[in-house]
Amino acid sequence: MALNQKTLQKKRAKKAEKRKQAKPAGNPDTLAHFQSLWRAVAGEAAVADAWVPSNLFEVGLGTVWLTRRMADGSYAVAGFLVDVYCLGVKNALYNLIEDYKYAPLLADLRSNLSRSGGMLLPVEPAHVRKLVESAADYAESLGFRPHPDYKLTRLIFGDIDPASCPTQFVFGRDGKPLYIPGAEESPAAHRQVLATLERHCGPQGYRLVTEV
Repeated sequence: MALNQKTLQKKRAKKAEKRKQAKPAGNPDTLAHFQSLWRAVAGEAAVADAWVPSNLFEVGLGTVWLTRRMADGSYAVAGFLVDVYCLGVKNALYNLIEDYKYAPLLADLRSNLSRSGGMLLPVEPAHVRKLVESAADYAESLGFRPHPDYKLTRLIFGDIDPASCPTQFVFGRDGKPLYIPGAEESPAAHRQVLATLERHCGPQGYRLVTEV
């Protein structure tokens, strides 16, 4: 019995430690504090890295990254999941991470991207901003708004001037929006996208990939 009680105490201690270390994402006060901190620092520090997937315009979808390094060595990291064929900024994420987590993060990003035959291509920060904002504008012209977190995530751009990027991005595929349904999309979401394309482009004004 003594052994069982000791084991039980260890399990309880581990659970308590996990609760202590876990980020209380559901706590409005904690989330509000983090968002306030992000607003304060995201666009101020020196840019560390800017990347786009090398095969972004070949596959139509990929995550574009911009990071800044803070004075204390930590990083502000922003990622934008961009659909360059139709939907624009489908997702946006932002985080502040410690210095020692940065290299493993890059390794994971490169590993994940290599599975689709791509690689992280370093670019100028202005390239990332122009690409993301232009994709969002293109999608909005079709009736699609960017992900709700885009407004906050894009603060990482700070005073980066997109006009300094000479690249002219061409969205859609062969002159028309191309909608490729995601595996996670519900039938209702699928129908909503098609209805929006019908309203803005007409029945012949877009193309659809019916099997992924």
